[in-house]
Amino acid sequence: MINREAQASLRGPSPIRVTTDELAEILESAEVVHTETTPIAGMVRVLELNGTVYVQEQTPDGHILLRPRPDIEAAMAFVEGRRSAYERMWDG
Repeated sequence: MINREAQASLRGPSPIRVTTDELAEILESAEVVHTETTPIAGMVRVLELNGTVYVQEQTPDGHILLRPRPDIEAAMAFVEGRRSAYERMWDG
């Protein structure tokens, strides 16, 4: 189970870094609203957990981040922005 400190940090406004094991635990409890695979950053997900919406993505150096968003629409807009940036990078 995720420790209390990690649970508290999930409620804050800043992105948090989680391990693969922590992500697996979060995914067991979260509703996965959207999933897509990007050509550059791997899997991107929109998750809802305990009334909070997050975007889960991976950094270029392999760290998994959860980014809190105010609602699903804001999360999807964030994902669309990432998708557009990745497509520009991919196309050169």
